[in-house]
Amino acid sequence: MTTYAVLAEKPDMARKLVTGLGGKKTAHTQDGYIEVQDSPYLTGRILVTWAIGHLIEMAPFDEYDPKLKKWDLATLPFMPTKYVMQVRDGVGKQYNNVKRVFKEANQIIIATDPDREGENIAYLIVDQTGDRDKVTKRLWVNSLLPKAVQDGFKQLRDAGETYNYYKESHSRQISDWLVGMNMTRYYTLRAQGAGIQGTVYSAGRVQTPVMVLIVKNKLERDHFVPVPFWTISGETEKDGQKVIFRNATHFESEEQLREFVNANQLVTPYMATIGTVQKEHKIKQSPKLLNLAALTSLANAKWGYTGDEVLQTVQALYDADYVTYPRTEEEVISEEEFGILADRVDAYKDLLDSTVATPQLTPRKRYVGAYQAHPALMPTGKLPELAKLAGRDANIYQAIVNQVLMMFMADYEYDQTTVTVAVADQKFVARGKVVTQAGWRAMAGAIEEDATEDAGALPTFAEGERVALTIQTAKGETKPPKPYTPGTLGGKNSIMEKLNLGTAATRAAIIKTLVDREYIALVKKAYEPTDKAMVMYTMVKDSLLGSPEMTAAWEDYLAKIEQGDGDPATFIANVRKFVSQEIGKAQTIELPPEQVEAAIEQSSYGTCPKCHQGTIAKGKHNFYCSNKECDFVLWPKMASKTLPEAAVRALIARKTTNEISGFKSKAGKSFKAKVKLDNEFKTTFVFDSSKRKG
Repeated sequence: MTTYAVLAEKPDMARKLVTGLGGKKTAHTQDGYIEVQDSPYLTGRILVTWAIGHLIEMAPFDEYDPKLKKWDLATLPFMPTKYVMQVRDGVGKQYNNVKRVFKEANQIIIATDPDREGENIAYLIVDQTGDRDKVTKRLWVNSLLPKAVQDGFKQLRDAGETYNYYKESHSRQISDWLVGMNMTRYYTLRAQGAGIQGTVYSAGRVQTPVMVLIVKNKLERDHFVPVPFWTISGETEKDGQKVIFRNATHFESEEQLREFVNANQLVTPYMATIGTVQKEHKIKQSPKLLNLAALTSLANAKWGYTGDEVLQTVQALYDADYVTYPRTEEEVISEEEFGILADRVDAYKDLLDSTVATPQLTPRKRYVGAYQAHPALMPTGKLPELAKLAGRDANIYQAIVNQVLMMFMADYEYDQTTVTVAVADQKFVARGKVVTQAGWRAMAGAIEEDATEDAGALPTFAEGERVALTIQTAKGETKPPKPYTPGTLGGKNSIMEKLNLGTAATRAAIIKTLVDREYIALVKKAYEPTDKAMVMYTMVKDSLLGSPEMTAAWEDYLAKIEQGDGDPATFIANVRKFVSQEIGKAQTIELPPEQVEAAIEQSSYGTCPKCHQGTIAKGKHNFYCSNKECDFVLWPKMASKTLPEAAVRALIARKTTNEISGFKSKAGKSFKAKVKLDNEFKTTFVFDSSKRKG
């Protein structure tokens, strides 16, 4: 009889797979697996085991050579010919459990998350245990509800079909390690040489170009000089209604505007002749279905959520089986999925108390088509009690359901009238519209794409009609670029998306890394660079490491690897060459004194909250008070997560942090909480007890 080892990514996922498999179940919790027999969906003995995210990681430099523990420019770049992998701290017991299960099995079925990261997690484990040859099949499902799991086991994919995802992800992992480990040491040592001690200048293949974009945006705003311009319009009144005819030209000087006015005798009242009257019936389908980037943009615009907050929330909804796979880049679903959603429309409408008609029950290309890995975000057949969802969870869930329901609603239709008046070679235009069918726009929370500026009906005009215009001129000036928000930095049509920096699945984490490492901060809903970022920018501005174009070229090649058209060895060889060249330049970096002073001030952790006399210093594993008579110590590692430095500063300054995600319980379940210092100056969790009211 065949013994199958089914590898899930997390304990909760394993339990859901077991539920879907049916049959007789025997839990061996202490041994890290659940045995299933007599499953109607997989014949044989089934041992479902699990990872806890990444069990295996790339080893640091000092695992290759203890001498490399000391940071020294003379040891850079470090380029091993073979990469050492190690079991991550804190998960050794479960790794050994998985290893024992693999030894019992004849075949291994990979059932981690259906994406490149899930693929990498699985193959790193089977390579570490030496069981690569047992991997035969891949479970690939977008939902963990029993029916989806059962269908997935009925249609298991050959492991080779998804292997390119591993090749891409592992190539990304190695390149990030080579760049990050080498260049972080390099720039940190350069900063130390300039007098900045006690802080690490982290560098990364993607994070550094993103940081450069934010710094450049700040510099452009700081050095922006507004340029004045002048505009002209004409206002008339008809049937008791004011109508403004706008001219799109920006005159570069008041003199140029005056010349135009004088040459055409534009004095009030100016008798103008209506040139054209154009009436169009316009039809707009509802916005496309949401992928992660679009959801990020929507949630940031509507509620101010960051990319990381959106990702953590939709991941939690997925883990609870309320929505499909979250890290999708697609905006379409299959015809079969459309049919399933159509059958659930009334249930979704009842859930949201929607009475808007949903007559569009035929698949349309805007929403239905082929996709590579995962469909657009959809609600599943499991409906939550909205009153019991926390506010952010409820908002994100309803946004996903809204978008799906609008697909079934009637189109938004309106009659648009465009009336023009010509003066010399300049056209003056007035527009109005009358909604003839609200359709999907009647749905609460609907956001129209490319909303027309003018609203309301125009009075009736006829071509050749004479109208009296009141001529109006106005002075304006060009505006500086806007700072990047979470949406414009990492959402749909964001600068990161346009420059191909990261992927939909990684952009939120990249931005959060920059926040955690104190390169950027969210100020008034937009990202601003810190003093530390200004120093890093000075060091990398002439380096290819800070070039978005270089990173985009790498991303293009990684995409080729995923598609089977690129060679991982070639990619890694080019990254190694790049790192060697950058460090080989051995340039002298001159940092402005004012930048050094500001960065030194930023690297201070503040006054001790306990004795109020010493200052907080960073040790190897903790933060401590410089006052020898004070016993204050802060251990940043809590529940398998190391607190970011921004959170440490918040604890020291105000004894509490904002909500932090990524903690893990003893059972391996992720959770989020605030952290505070209690009356004894020990760290403790604070959970958000607020619930959404119905």
